[in-house]
Amino acid sequence: MFNVRLPSRLAWVTLLGALTISAPLAHSTPAPSDLRRQVMQQFLERREGTVPLSEATRGVHSFTLEVHKIRTEIAPGVSVEQWAFGFPGQPATVPGPELRVRLGEEVRITLVNTHDQPHALHLHGITSLAQEMDGVPHTSHELLPGQSFTYSFVATEAGTFAYHCHFQTNVHLDMGMYGALIVEDPEHPHPWTQEHTLILDEWDSHHDPAKLPYVPHYDEFLVNGHSFPLIPPLQIPPGRTDLVRFVNMGAEPHSLHLHGTSFLVIAKDGHDLPAPYVADTLPILPGERYDVLVKGRDGTFPWHDHNSNANTTGGNYPGGMHFDVVGGPALRADGTPAPQQDHDHMGMSMPATEATSSAVVAISNFEFSPEAVHIKAGGSVTWENHDSVAHHVVVTINGQEQQQELPPHGHTTITFPQAGTFTYHCLPHPFMTGTVQVDPS
Repeated sequence: MFNVRLPSRLAWVTLLGALTISAPLAHSTPAPSDLRRQVMQQFLERREGTVPLSEATRGVHSFTLEVHKIRTEIAPGVSVEQWAFGFPGQPATVPGPELRVRLGEEVRITLVNTHDQPHALHLHGITSLAQEMDGVPHTSHELLPGQSFTYSFVATEAGTFAYHCHFQTNVHLDMGMYGALIVEDPEHPHPWTQEHTLILDEWDSHHDPAKLPYVPHYDEFLVNGHSFPLIPPLQIPPGRTDLVRFVNMGAEPHSLHLHGTSFLVIAKDGHDLPAPYVADTLPILPGERYDVLVKGRDGTFPWHDHNSNANTTGGNYPGGMHFDVVGGPALRADGTPAPQQDHDHMGMSMPATEATSSAVVAISNFEFSPEAVHIKAGGSVTWENHDSVAHHVVVTINGQEQQQELPPHGHTTITFPQAGTFTYHCLPHPFMTGTVQVDPS
């Protein structure tokens, strides 16, 4: 009934081990030429075309998506308008909510256009659907504001897929209208403990979507809607193997390099690889999806785009597509435990827990201390630079961005007239961030 599938991922991982590690067993595994013929034959025999909804074997799995205009801080001090998918009654987000279904289910996704622009929903990588369900306006249809439509298909292949708006795609996709679609196979065990889905994208933080033609100049590079240092780390402790699903919903190719270890690439574009391979750098083109296995180890190591421009935020390094993989406690080169770093109180001039009329933040060794201060409305914060290099303080107050230069061993003061929570950062060193909590006077 479903497309002819290759052996499960666990079987391929086992096969890879036999091919690369157990030389005496090589005679029991297919030779490369035999494997090539086997894969080609299965492709030629694979069923193509619409799979009728009546052939679903696991019942119906339904979702409803709405479209909303939101505003999000994608990088320290960088707030942008986004067009976002969300479930009814829940906040819309970029990426949109992850949709998880099981192999054999009939999947129904109802798009309710609650936005002021036409939209359409394309199910990226799903091949079992009918043409009218493909979500491309000139071959199916689009939804005007206030309209709704239910996209239905049978989930015939397990893997990593995506959904996104396909109306005026260059603008709508760049405004954040995308999310992950995961098809699980409950019949096959898998060798990983937890899963992480990471969606890549670029952003022009100065673009006005109402101005056409749309010619973007990307200055922010995002993982799950944020740029470093706002990207949460992956927690993979020693002794654990996790699955990381990468989806490139951007317009540019990226090259993701993992420090300190390597990973096993086991699937591409929703298809298990006949021969998984080990790598430490993953090239990924727009629209591609990769599944990789990562084993935890000691220490914390970065995973970042080796295209150096995409490893920046507004042109400042480090930033962009850069996040950490956190394992166990760090070790010294001789294998003994490394000392734990603790900068929580370094340079603290006054307590950060009690609101006062003024506060002082010391800058030393590329860190703000304390990271959070409490003041009363109308109060001020003074930053003192104890480093031998220049820093900046960038903060948005009443919708206006303020930039104050901090020369080596200099200082600057900013007044906060109204209550609220204000995040600030250093312009050339965006990993340096802090918070000012302003209480009513």
